[in-house]
Amino acid sequence: MKKSGTLNKKEKKKQKNKKIIKNFFCIIFIAVLIVGLALSPLFYINSIEVYGNKHYNNSEVVEASRMPYGVNWFKEIGADIKGILTFRSTQSENNILSRCSYVKDVVVRMAYPGVVKITITEREPVAVVPYISTSLIIDSEGYVVDAENEKYKEVLPVIEGLDVNGYRLGQMLRSNNIKGIDAFNRVFDTIDFVKKTNEDKDYVKGLDEYISNVDVEDLDNILIFLDSRITVNLGAYSQIDEYTIVLLEEIFFNNIDKDKKGYLDLTTGDSPTFIPE
Repeated sequence: MKKSGTLNKKEKKKQKNKKIIKNFFCIIFIAVLIVGLALSPLFYINSIEVYGNKHYNNSEVVEASRMPYGVNWFKEIGADIKGILTFRSTQSENNILSRCSYVKDVVVRMAYPGVVKITITEREPVAVVPYISTSLIIDSEGYVVDAENEKYKEVLPVIEGLDVNGYRLGQMLRSNNIKGIDAFNRVFDTIDFVKKTNEDKDYVKGLDEYISNVDVEDLDNILIFLDSRITVNLGAYSQIDEYTIVLLEEIFFNNIDKDKKGYLDLTTGDSPTFIPE
């Protein structure tokens, strides 16, 4: 009985080893098959499609990506394990981000064999920031997307009072009082909130369209310039709320003549004061 048991154990071990060897060769075969398929002409880059771009045309985005036509996708992305598993080219994504200052996020992916899709999310310019002899165009997060663009200088409000000490296109503005951008956003976000929540009421008339400058040097006294004739002290930026904006709209549109210039102080509680020039 002992001898029979020993033989059974040897037989089981032999069968187990055969199974391991068989599985090993199956894995090798599948791996070779996958590598062969991956390096075949099926995965050559024949077409590159671009989506979400507004400030750049398709050719500019493709050129910035440095993604070449007619090469094998997997050879192009190299040993990037994450890229291989996700079918993404992180190198091309970084190329676009470093060369296209308006781009906030980008995905470069082989959507299906032969076709690469570049999907872009762009930054939206919101303000102009004077710096030495130039004008910087920034988005709401303070990223510099452009400089000396006359188109935006004519339509975007100017942020005054930022202590700028340097910049690079596509990077966040370097400033000693970067909180000023939060103050700027607070003003326009509150105006936008009032417009959306009171769009059926007469007093919502688009105050943001009249703002030419926002002075954020003193965060306890945020100044805005309306219609190039009225300077308004909104008070501390952290205290700007729906009531402040509704009160300002009521006074500006209904209580100040369109030819009047002066200073409107909203820091005096429920009794704002207007000092004409």
